[in-house]
Amino acid sequence: MSPTKVLKNLSVDLQFTIPPSNVPIVLTISLEKDQLFVDTIRHFMEVNNVPCYLEMSILSTVETLMNEDWRKSIEHNAKVTSNGVATVQRQLLVSKYQKYTVRYNDTPAEDIFPKAHHTLVRSPASSIFDILLKLERSYSQALKEVRGARDRELMMLKERHNEEMRQNADLTNDFEIQQLVSKHYEEQELAQATRDSELDQMRYEQKQEYCSFILKLYEAYQRFLSEQQSSSDPASAQRFDGKELVSEVIAEMKSGDKKLSKQLLKIDADEQGKRSRHGSVGSLAEIVGTPPLPTPTSPKVFWGEEKKNMFLDDDDPQVVKSIGELQVMGFEPDQARLAFELAKGNMEQAIALLVDQPDKIAAQLAASSSSAPPRRPSVPAISSNQKDAPPTHRRAKSFNKSQSLAIQTKQEGKKAWSPISFFQQQKNSIPNSASVRKIGTWLGKAIEGLGFEDGSEHNPRISLEDPELVESFTISLGNQVKSTHNLRLLVSDMDDLFKSPNDEVRDMAYRAQTTADLYSQNLTAVVLLLTPKDWPKYKLGQSANAEFFQRCKESTEFHFDDIDYQLKLIEEDFMRSASDDAIPIREGDFFITRHSNLPLVHIVFHLVIDFESIERSEISQRSPVIAGLRNILRTVNRFDITAISIPFLLLPSNVDVFADLSVDENILYKRGELVLKCTKGFMIENSRVPKHVTEKEHETKTVQFLLPKSANEQQFQSFRFLLTSIFKTS
Repeated sequence: MSPTKVLKNLSVDLQFTIPPSNVPIVLTISLEKDQLFVDTIRHFMEVNNVPCYLEMSILSTVETLMNEDWRKSIEHNAKVTSNGVATVQRQLLVSKYQKYTVRYNDTPAEDIFPKAHHTLVRSPASSIFDILLKLERSYSQALKEVRGARDRELMMLKERHNEEMRQNADLTNDFEIQQLVSKHYEEQELAQATRDSELDQMRYEQKQEYCSFILKLYEAYQRFLSEQQSSSDPASAQRFDGKELVSEVIAEMKSGDKKLSKQLLKIDADEQGKRSRHGSVGSLAEIVGTPPLPTPTSPKVFWGEEKKNMFLDDDDPQVVKSIGELQVMGFEPDQARLAFELAKGNMEQAIALLVDQPDKIAAQLAASSSSAPPRRPSVPAISSNQKDAPPTHRRAKSFNKSQSLAIQTKQEGKKAWSPISFFQQQKNSIPNSASVRKIGTWLGKAIEGLGFEDGSEHNPRISLEDPELVESFTISLGNQVKSTHNLRLLVSDMDDLFKSPNDEVRDMAYRAQTTADLYSQNLTAVVLLLTPKDWPKYKLGQSANAEFFQRCKESTEFHFDDIDYQLKLIEEDFMRSASDDAIPIREGDFFITRHSNLPLVHIVFHLVIDFESIERSEISQRSPVIAGLRNILRTVNRFDITAISIPFLLLPSNVDVFADLSVDENILYKRGELVLKCTKGFMIENSRVPKHVTEKEHETKTVQFLLPKSANEQQFQSFRFLLTSIFKTS
């Protein structure tokens, strides 16, 4: 059968001998691709008066010629010898195949951003981590400037409106007054919407640029590792610090069409300036900057050569040994020598000075710095002097004046030292047979002050500001297989967990800890409470937990959807599963949001509680809110979340029960008892479940119980007794 359509453009010359003249004639048939083959032949015969009995012969002949020409074309294309033509054809074929496949393929593409970020953060080149932290902080500062400009503009607008209202105070026409008020309201709404839109656009651009930078830096880092594997010089890997790699990636991004932000360009300029200075080593301390030291108030100690050995004899083996032990603990040689000298050779007092009074040591060293050249620290660290801030931690208030973050770097010939490890080892060496252990020594205070609990140096303390009243315990549950948990009872409001620290260096340290643990198994969580009445305006940040929403919007969320979009999806999910109720959530429901821009918090459980008053909202073992808390603890265990903070009394943050003297404290103790029993019951139930114990499950988990900030010491001790009676001591 003849083909339906012409396969390709073709011109065929046919020679005819038609009776009666029998004179040979030559006719040309022009075939165009996709024409109807039979119709084209018949039209040709009709135009040239070819007898109809020749139709089959012409059809057969032309079809044979067309198929032969088509076969030769295919063979010719298959024998392309030119590499350029072959490459172009191959790319064209692959492109067409990809478009066709993507059109019908609904499998989502693999997101390598989490893997890329985790790899770069854990890279041996600490400068990469430092640069990422600096970039995030620069982005946050840019948002802060825009927010400040917005607030100033709105404040000036309100002042102008107030002045206009004073000038028009004599208006008696209600219509004119209403018109003026409407005008003011519209101007404020327009200014607010304009600035908010600018902030949203800035967050979007920052996230796009940050993700692109991470992916390109990850690709460059992978290329570097591949080159190192094939390289014969093993020392080149040790010399790698990552700064040149960052500059290379930024230069590549500059060459593209996309315009880079000032923050990313400043990162490149700063790193190039550092490399131009001989012997400069980038570290987190250099990025954040060293805070100014306070004016010394105690007698100065001079380090001149003539007075260097005023009290100490460098030839005394005992002195050398003691100073060496202090250096092993992570203190600088100058710090160790000065503390040992001020303590008049008493090792215990020297340690107490270094741990409890770092301001005094820093002031003495600052006073003597004019007599000796500055020394570069062997372990990069950040120190924050908080002498002007009032101490808030009763048990470790003097130690907490100075917060430090040790940055692990690849040193030549030795491994970076962390004071956390030393304190933890020393503390663990203390014999203890009790199943509930109280942290009371200076080692315990050091661990608490640095923000870590028993069991793991990677287990962060969630509270940001050190509370006045805090107690820590370690419990062991289970008969055959012991499971260990840290319990912390402290006085702190939930909102305090999200407040931005005024100390710039402390904020940077929290940012570093949060980022380092983001894609690890050291996740921290908090439980926030809201009522069904809070739900309509909850995602706007205008009802419960306003401090939480404010902190979420202070910086860009680089790793997850922003809080507004997460809550929008949650609301849609609730609406699909709800009936015709106006409020789709009920007591005991909870939903989860994920965060990377909160201080030391990665996961937030939002638990719904139906609360009217403390007398009318009693809870029991069968209450939906207790069931919701039990489900939250199940989720924590299922996904190996390391630490969680729970409001001890399960009361909304705006309810201050301890300030109200009419509240029966027995009701509060009953609520706290139910929370503790729910927590203990789940811990025991989980310890009895037979399962394969992984290395992660050997680590200690932390549960924090937060009492309202208005609780006094007597009330704190009462709840402490309640905790120790439920988790019985031995």
